[in-house]
Amino acid sequence: MLFCGIDVGTTGVKAQVFDETGNHITGAYRAYTMRVAPDGTRMLEARELWDKTREVFAEASAKAGGKLDALCADSFGEAFVAVNAAGEVICDPMLFTDRWGEKEYFEAEKKTSAREIAEICGLPLSPSYTLSKVLYLREQRPDIYEKIDKILMIQDFIGYMFCGQQAVDYSAACRTMFFDVRQARWSDTLIEKFGLDRRHYSDPAPMGTVIGTLRKELARELGIAGEIKVVVGGHDQPVNAIGAGLRDGYAVCSMGTSECITPITGALLPADFIAQRGIPSEPLWEKGKFCCLAYNQTSGLLVQWFANTFSGDPGESIAFFDQQVPPAPTKIMVQPYLMGSGTPYMDSGARLAITGMDYGTTKFDLYRAILEGLVLDQRLNMAVLAEQKVAVQHLIAVGGGSKSRPWLQIKADILQIPVSTLKVKEAGALGCAILCAAAAGAYGSVAEAACTMSSINETIEPDNKHRDFYSEKFDLYRRLHDHVREESAFALGTG
Repeated sequence: MLFCGIDVGTTGVKAQVFDETGNHITGAYRAYTMRVAPDGTRMLEARELWDKTREVFAEASAKAGGKLDALCADSFGEAFVAVNAAGEVICDPMLFTDRWGEKEYFEAEKKTSAREIAEICGLPLSPSYTLSKVLYLREQRPDIYEKIDKILMIQDFIGYMFCGQQAVDYSAACRTMFFDVRQARWSDTLIEKFGLDRRHYSDPAPMGTVIGTLRKELARELGIAGEIKVVVGGHDQPVNAIGAGLRDGYAVCSMGTSECITPITGALLPADFIAQRGIPSEPLWEKGKFCCLAYNQTSGLLVQWFANTFSGDPGESIAFFDQQVPPAPTKIMVQPYLMGSGTPYMDSGARLAITGMDYGTTKFDLYRAILEGLVLDQRLNMAVLAEQKVAVQHLIAVGGGSKSRPWLQIKADILQIPVSTLKVKEAGALGCAILCAAAAGAYGSVAEAACTMSSINETIEPDNKHRDFYSEKFDLYRRLHDHVREESAFALGTG
């Protein structure tokens, strides 16, 4: 059997084909254009997103001989596509980092509390979720809002375009901030409080649900014979966790533009913890299964910014800096936030801060210090998770950042745990294929499919000789955010 996993990201889309044992057969990739408005707002065009997704699926299918059994897509969270009654796009996706809807969100926030949102949705209060953009359309763009038939999360939109059926999985629905994660259904309480229309949202379904087959006219257009099942995917981070194999004590670390550690938990985290620490607790493929997300939203972005800013010539890429990383730890302290922190601070005003440089500091020293700062931020999040007895004993690194051997070694040394990579580099696409395999009956469960189809490639062990140094540096790092809060506010003009 052959399964196509489609990973829909904010900058491009990948389609990867796997067999039922997890062997990678073939794949395809397309980038798409991000529109940046004068005010800095970033949007994607739904039509281009779909066209590129269709292209990679068609290419991957052709390379696989047109013999696919099922397809499934995961996607970035929060964003949505609005369509009218004819199924036509009337609002393109607004990305979670944009500030549209903040004013409307803060008005809506007065109707609820941080604890209520944590108790019902498993989320901290934040204007980054879908709610703010929906309220923006309702209040500022009634010309669009009044024509809406459906508001489709990206995973839901892609499934709809493939098979004509609508279904939103629990993890994607959770990112709206009005989904009841305990009951796995839309929250009537919050929908009423926020003045939303329940009819706008697809019925929720667990990951791995078969919702239809590839539309016949699309199959003819792409030259595909036979029926291909369309399977519900989910939010990219939990699907990455599935692709990493769901091993006990392990957690996937997705190293892309943002960086996220996603441990699997047996229950929803306590509401007070979610509200105070900002760490979401998302539902997985069935009731009672959850994961939590501890993240830095500008991790890979910071590394790329550094390479772009400090390169002496076009040949000095990230790979070049990796080759020049000094072997010894640095005493340079870095707060690694370009556009606000992620968890546990959830401080939108936090900015990059660097201390401890002197005349002898080289750009390669600074590069290592930035990698160390990013890992110290992860250690902080893991210490916070440990408060709830969520212990990460082993990391599985995936995504573009996992190609950096120095970064992985620094990660192992600072966290003092092994760090592994997978034989298959695209964990999200593999996670989608695992969901397909379980849905198609190749395995008895998602967990069984994940255990068999996901394989570890290499493991990097921590170097104990740096343990004491990094423990001291971590103690200082824990206090850094409070020390530079006023300076960050000054840089933004809010202090």
